[in-house]
Amino acid sequence: MADTDHNSAQPKMNNAHYPGLFQGADAASASAQKVYFLLQRGYLGSLVLGSVIGASTALMPDTSRTWLYAASAVVLAVGLLILWIGRSRQDDKAWFDCRAIAESVKTITWRFMMRVPPFESNDRAEERFVASLREIRQARPGAEAHLVGAPGADACPLTDFMRNTRSLPLDKRKEFYIGDRLRSQKSWYSRKASASACSGARWFWTTASFQALAVTVAIIQAAAGGLGFNAVPILTTCAAAVAAWNQMKRHDELKKAYALASQELVELEAIAGGVSTDSDFSQLVEQVEEAVSREHTMWCARRDVSLRRTGGGSPQRATQ
Repeated sequence: MADTDHNSAQPKMNNAHYPGLFQGADAASASAQKVYFLLQRGYLGSLVLGSVIGASTALMPDTSRTWLYAASAVVLAVGLLILWIGRSRQDDKAWFDCRAIAESVKTITWRFMMRVPPFESNDRAEERFVASLREIRQARPGAEAHLVGAPGADACPLTDFMRNTRSLPLDKRKEFYIGDRLRSQKSWYSRKASASACSGARWFWTTASFQALAVTVAIIQAAAGGLGFNAVPILTTCAAAVAAWNQMKRHDELKKAYALASQELVELEAIAGGVSTDSDFSQLVEQVEEAVSREHTMWCARRDVSLRRTGGGSPQRATQ
């Protein structure tokens, strides 16, 4: 998608308007995240399936049990292979690194377009911005292989949209920033907080249901003196798999972080309308970006990622 001119009072920002480094890192992060969770689903699924096959041997005649034991061994071996592949690929590290790069680039892009430190002066602002991009990329050499060939990675580091936005007068830049950054980010956090709350509750009750069924079946087994088919191992494996999945997704932690960030942006939106000078606007942008960075910091803490600062002045994620 080509860069567009600002013909309306409030132009819209999309991924194609960001530097190529953002586009490539965003795409690489999404791809690595997808593969990571796909492998995790495959591994947990192999444990559940292996448990089902193993428990089913009690229902089969002796002549058929050998095949079931063999099938169970194959399924568990596949799960072991998936586990090894996941450890070798390290898609989680690629996901974290590339996501950190994308968020860091997004922050300095908004700072550049809004003409706030360290890009407030037009003197060498573009040169300083490109240097910041280079610093962000060099801080994570492990992500380089994932960025090469990623969709959009070879796009221009400075788009016409960015230059046009930077050239707008203060009132237009303010309107654009409040609409496309502050409110857009606030709405995104709000939606994500609600979605995380629903998902967390759903997976919790799914885990609890499997656990309750396991308890019920165990009581029935004890009262009946044993049954031909023991479903307790299957149910407990399912409960453990669902709990592990919920822990990987971290819905409860994300819900709290997103809700807090959304509330901070709501408060900043309430005072944004009173901004009328360059210095006040610069302070508003600093506060908004700091609020977003705090959510990033919490994300980093959850993912065992450390922070460092770049020429853009905003925290970045860097794996330890």
